[in-house]
Amino acid sequence: MDQLGIQWELLISQVVNFLLLMVILRLTLYEPVLRMLEQRKERISQSMKDAERVASAAQEAEAEKARTLDAARREAQEIRAQATRDTEKIAHEIRSRAEQEATEIRMKAQEDAEKQVQTALSDANRQIAELAILATEQLLGRELANKSEQERFVADFLAQQNGSGG
Repeated sequence: MDQLGIQWELLISQVVNFLLLMVILRLTLYEPVLRMLEQRKERISQSMKDAERVASAAQEAEAEKARTLDAARREAQEIRAQATRDTEKIAHEIRSRAEQEATEIRMKAQEDAEKQVQTALSDANRQIAELAILATEQLLGRELANKSEQERFVADFLAQQNGSGG
């Protein structure tokens, strides 16, 4: 080796220096850089998992939102339909009540009119009876003795005339 110009002491010291440099570089640079790269790889992996989880949660939230909106729409339609049915029912009840009240008012008006007609006829018959008695008294030139009997006779006659349609 002497012929090649290699000195054993220098070669061993260079090998020891090289090995020492390798150990120092490994401890101070290589392993920390590998650890840093591994940690970065784990953070990236974790970020990807988190992103997938967030995307999944977003899809789930979107699906839940769609279900909630559909349920709300259905409920709104049901409420609208129920309100329409209730409105129609109330309108029908109001119409029925109004018709019933109108019928009652008509019947009461008819009864009142009939009562007024009967009262007017009764008054007219009474007046006719009085006039007939007065006319009879004036024709005879004297007052009739039994006035109540005459009034009853005239009232019966008028009742017969009303009953026979004349």
